[in-house]
Amino acid sequence: CLERREPPSSAMSWRNVGISFLKYSQLCAGHVRDALKEPLKSKKLSAEGVHIRLAKYEGGKRSSVEVIQDAATAAAAAAK
Repeated sequence: CLERREPPSSAMSWRNVGISFLKYSQLCAGHVRDALKEPLKSKKLSAEGVHIRLAKYEGGKRSSVEVIQDAATAAAAAAK
């Protein structure tokens, strides 16, 4: 018979601190990137940006594609 065991308190320390798992994973990823040595560090930092592709459809076919590199510009374009 298998007993159900509670995870150790350190297993969900992000919850104890009051942040979401997404925020916790972002913090961990940032620490890993900070710990990288060159040339991997510069390669990962250059790939960190936001890239959004907006495609407009007319009559069921794609009419235009716009690539946005800035998050603020993307938010303004999505609000249109």
